[in-house]
Amino acid sequence: MSANEVFMKHILLGVVMLTLLAACGSESDPAELVADLVAGKAIAEADCADCHGMDGHGASTDIPYLAAQSEQYLVEAMHAYRDGGRLHPALQDMTARMSEADIVNIAGYYASQPALENVSNQQNNEAAYTEGAAVAAICETCHGEKGISTEAGMPSLAGQQPIYLMTSTQEYQTGSRGHEGTQDMLEGLESVDIEKMAMYFAAQSAPAREPAPFGDAVAGEATAADCGKCHGARGISNDPMVPNLAGQDPVYLVSAIKAYQVKERDCEALTTPRTDEQVENLAAFYSIQKSVASVHDELSGKEMAVKCDRCHNPTSHERKLSVPSLNGQSHDYLVKAMKEYRQEDRDNSMMHKMSTRYNDEMIEALATYYAAQKN
Repeated sequence: MSANEVFMKHILLGVVMLTLLAACGSESDPAELVADLVAGKAIAEADCADCHGMDGHGASTDIPYLAAQSEQYLVEAMHAYRDGGRLHPALQDMTARMSEADIVNIAGYYASQPALENVSNQQNNEAAYTEGAAVAAICETCHGEKGISTEAGMPSLAGQQPIYLMTSTQEYQTGSRGHEGTQDMLEGLESVDIEKMAMYFAAQSAPAREPAPFGDAVAGEATAADCGKCHGARGISNDPMVPNLAGQDPVYLVSAIKAYQVKERDCEALTTPRTDEQVENLAAFYSIQKSVASVHDELSGKEMAVKCDRCHNPTSHERKLSVPSLNGQSHDYLVKAMKEYRQEDRDNSMMHKMSTRYNDEMIEALATYYAAQKN
């Protein structure tokens, strides 16, 4: 073979290698691709419609709606299935066979579909409130009508933090808080009954109390500065696991604070010793603070959604994070997803933290609210 032929052979080989390398790197950046809706519809019909429907509204209520969803979010969700960030055998297998163009085309197709018109249904919330009132009746003999105590030494339940009420009620039910009579009374109640009862009491607000017959409320306000770190300014807690003290029975407050001081009750934060006078001053201060409902009787999903909307529906209408729109989403799917985040069955540390404070009634209210919104 002549030198010229060898040279030409090397040139030809180089061209072939460059072509192969170009082919390997030919997968376009999804940001540079424009969705082909016709192609996306064809892929959706073949691979997606059995579960998500051609209109993106889902074959069943526990399947998420894709219609009118953010195209960017849908692309990144499919990437997560393809790359193992989300686990779902069928979706992992399907996306593994797709090109970047296929993914963009499907996302574009479903994003272009009109959102499902949902009608808000408040009947579930109203029923839950009524059922909560029925369960709460067993507590009102001691704690007063609507949880507003009129008996010295008996705590009010009105306006109390619902998660705290649920937790403490469950502790009484299991006997870990003592008080055998309360344990017997709660026997047979299901968790859902306790939730509805807690939400009912949390929705109440008590009238202002008369000043306590003991203590100095002005002096108590100064002493309360340390307590406010956990129990909130003027006894309205911002932590669902920490009880409100505002408007509480003063005799009960005295006995409760002393129980913590002698370690009959556990509270790591309560480390500063208090004299009897200081304890009475604290009780006098907190008892005359305004008690407010922790939740509304209609379990307003709209108010709870304010925090969610910071990411899922920002006022700028530009989601800086790759997060889905919740407006118009399937009610049942939203309930399922939020419970999975709460139980940490889905990976997302931010969502784990957000959903920890929500009981089933709150999740129901949020899902009902978002399902009724237009996307």
